[in-house]
Amino acid sequence: MKKSKSFDLSQPTRQSYAAILIIMYRLYRVIIRQLLPVAVIILLQGKLDKSGWFLYPIITIAVIGAAYSILAFFRYYFYLEKDKLIVKKGVLKRSTLEIPFDRIQSVNFEQNLIHRLFSVVKLNMDTAGSTGNELQLYALNRDMASQLSELILQSINSKKKSLDISENKTTPVDSRKQIFGLSIGQLLKVGITENHIRSGGIIVFFLFYIWDSLEDFGVDLIEKGEQYMPVAQQLVQSMAIVIVLVILFSIIAFTISMVRTVLNYYDLKMYRKGHGFVVVSGLLNKNERAAKDEKVQILKSSQNLLQSWAGIYELVFKQASSAQASEAKSIKSIGLSKENLFEAEAYLLKKNHNESRSLKMKGVDFYFLYKRLFYWTSLMIALTIFFVYNNKIDTLVISLLLYSLAIYASYLAYKKKRYAWGSNIFRLDAGVFGRSRQVVENHKIQNIHLKETPFQRRRGLSTVELHTASGVLTVPDIKRHDAYSMKNYLLYKVESSKKKWM
Repeated sequence: MKKSKSFDLSQPTRQSYAAILIIMYRLYRVIIRQLLPVAVIILLQGKLDKSGWFLYPIITIAVIGAAYSILAFFRYYFYLEKDKLIVKKGVLKRSTLEIPFDRIQSVNFEQNLIHRLFSVVKLNMDTAGSTGNELQLYALNRDMASQLSELILQSINSKKKSLDISENKTTPVDSRKQIFGLSIGQLLKVGITENHIRSGGIIVFFLFYIWDSLEDFGVDLIEKGEQYMPVAQQLVQSMAIVIVLVILFSIIAFTISMVRTVLNYYDLKMYRKGHGFVVVSGLLNKNERAAKDEKVQILKSSQNLLQSWAGIYELVFKQASSAQASEAKSIKSIGLSKENLFEAEAYLLKKNHNESRSLKMKGVDFYFLYKRLFYWTSLMIALTIFFVYNNKIDTLVISLLLYSLAIYASYLAYKKKRYAWGSNIFRLDAGVFGRSRQVVENHKIQNIHLKETPFQRRRGLSTVELHTASGVLTVPDIKRHDAYSMKNYLLYKVESSKKKWM
């Protein structure tokens, strides 16, 4: 077995020389993204000639970018000092960043094709209060990155006053136990059951982005389009063409979903390491993200309609973070079976796991449904008057079908919105055509807000907001006495608990 090389990280240390290429790639990517609309305009207006004038600015930008990347590499170094990681960087302006170990929430690894080519990794560190990665080391030797990560985690663990000794015996800090692996069959199943509407939205967003970019540079697409309007009108009038376009759009959206799923979740594996989880996935970019038990504030499992038919789940570990970075710092594992989900929950919740499944769930008040029925019905009445007045009966029929779907969706949301609290666990269920379950341990609740609108006060109802370090759980439209009972009990559990919330 090959022994890992040891590094003296107390001395100023530079990254691997591959970092020069990584910095250069990031810089050029930003430049190309900014210049893309200009390039499209030049092509559309036919101003590209054979003189080669356009090569000179490209060469100039490339040379300046290369010089900047080399300087940035040689003026960037890091080292450990006591319980802090110190980073000094800057080309034109020098800066020093000091990160105490106890502020570090997670240390994650990432590898793209360039990293794999040079056998290096990208190391990301973030803290509970940062809106993004607190620190990024773009290219480190794998052994150096592992050593740095272990030194930080060992320093954090050494400060803890109490440790679960029995768990340390069964799951040593330095070992991994795989608790889930995504097979090729499951990966395809996940791709098929993805949210294809979101992929279609990407296509629409891209088209609008190109449109706005060209208009900002003075290209009048409407004026140019009028030249081809007679032909376009003939095409639109053909129902066959419309159907073909819808089918083509659906195929593209489905393809985007499949490609994105394979790129992001290929060879996904979830491990149990010490007192936390490690999730590794990715085809071209290999991501390794860690979530320690005490950092995980909310555990969310969910299924959309297609996933419920396929019998697979998504599991999200929501870690302590600012509100802006909550989703960015969440760690997701997909394609889990019910048994995989049960095992992961048992590791995180430990003795409280059975309690989360045995809680007696309560539903929200009918007012939750009534608000939605009133909104959709009012909108439908207004649309009906408008369409009848303008003699658009065909459009009215389509609107009635959509109205029926909205009413049905509102009813499902009402039936699936349920909540419960126990001595150690709070649970919130929701969903429309799919379903979700969010679980938080009581001692991780930060504060509780009760809100009442004038309409709620007349009915003796309240909305309860449970604030955690990774987001808010909202229980709408419940009886006021239930809201106060929940608030008083949970606040008592929070104040009397001696457990650490992160």
